[in-house]
Amino acid sequence: MSNPDFDVAIIGGGPSGLSAAWELRERNIVVLEKTHRLGGRLYSMTRGDYWLNLGGHLFPPPGSHMRNILHSIGLDIIRIPGNKFAIWWGGKVYKPKSVSMLPFTMSMSLVERISLASIGLRMLKAVKGWQKEMVPVYGETNQDRRARVARFMADQPFSNFIGRVPERVNALFQSAARRAAAEMEDQHAGVGVSLFGAVWAGKGDSMALNLDGGSGRFGERMMELLGDRARYHTTVKSVSKTGDLVTVVYEQDGQQHTITAAQVIVAVPAYEAAQVVTDIPADIRDTLKSVQYGPFPTMGIITDETGPMPYDDIYAITTPDASFDMFFNHANPLRTGPRKPGGSLMVYSGGAPAREMLKLTDEQIRDTYLADVYKMFPELKGHVKETVVQRWVPGNTYRPAGFNFEPMLAYCKREDVDIHFAGDYFAEIGNMEIATGSAHEAAKRARARLLAKGHRPKALHVVGSERGSAIGS
Repeated sequence: MSNPDFDVAIIGGGPSGLSAAWELRERNIVVLEKTHRLGGRLYSMTRGDYWLNLGGHLFPPPGSHMRNILHSIGLDIIRIPGNKFAIWWGGKVYKPKSVSMLPFTMSMSLVERISLASIGLRMLKAVKGWQKEMVPVYGETNQDRRARVARFMADQPFSNFIGRVPERVNALFQSAARRAAAEMEDQHAGVGVSLFGAVWAGKGDSMALNLDGGSGRFGERMMELLGDRARYHTTVKSVSKTGDLVTVVYEQDGQQHTITAAQVIVAVPAYEAAQVVTDIPADIRDTLKSVQYGPFPTMGIITDETGPMPYDDIYAITTPDASFDMFFNHANPLRTGPRKPGGSLMVYSGGAPAREMLKLTDEQIRDTYLADVYKMFPELKGHVKETVVQRWVPGNTYRPAGFNFEPMLAYCKREDVDIHFAGDYFAEIGNMEIATGSAHEAAKRARARLLAKGHRPKALHVVGSERGSAIGS
């Protein structure tokens, strides 16, 4: 048996790669990350009592892979008390206590009102169907459950489900659907329904959660724990089988490096995986190449107002009349006691408008976004202290109608492979729980292969505290 440099090499330091690293922390591992930090699209910057969130920010409930990891490494979540289905419509922000009240509270024509109510009823029925599909079936693996959920309403575009509706109503649903970073006609109906289902999950400890201190705390904490087991500014050039081992070639600081591993977990966007992994079946490569991604720009805003603002009790606003699709108040979870001065906001675009926005400079994006922010809330004029524009290319992943992921599912069930795949593209729409869950399963497959091939873990030196231990080889 050949002796590899590492038991497992993990390519990619986003939520997926970090989940695999944490699952395999007793092993001799290395994480290769192309940027200067870990965390992927979970990215935030601390600003005093607040933080700028620039990427993903809604965290899953207890029992999820992500929550289990957060608990293990000593990070806490905070509940979001504010309204999550407010809408900026016709120059006014509507924030009903129930989503079912929107058709009756918003200013619109009778035809628009009837159309919105009709779609709302069909959407509620579809969401119930999606929620039923989400329920685990006895004896079913998580991977099989995700695949089953991903097939829900996957035979038609979301635009077909919405149908022909008045222009303003269509713009409203288009804006909401762009949370998938795609237009309604580009995503399958199950994608759109799942977006609404996540927001309409009801009361209790659901997806309405933020990470205390900002989403970027996850990557920052993992950087502390992994130490020199993570290598930054690395560009992986190839992953290939060499006898009993897997060879990984990467560049770092202009120098080419070669390492070997008994197992490799590829946790990068699908199209990147298709480019760098040389030893995979043709149908797997074709599947990876076919995965769709929608880019999107975000902008974080730090404010310095000294008193209450009209959006204090709101977390999310859908904005069909703005240059961005969503407005978030990330200070809302902190408004449970006396209101501190200042705040943190975020806006972003998805789909076709995002592609046009990304053609602009950061300064032009800032000015375009701020113009509409001031239209929504004139009270903010003179109180914007800092803005940060972030370009996510690639952005979120989504599935078009009729997409076939079966070859990858079959590959993942094989017991004779040493190169494993993980990522948020393993479901109908990408999110951190899909990313971490798929990586958890890839890590278990890699561990089983290590044991089958006689690679036993060596003694591990662990130092740290109860709130999360530093891990070393």
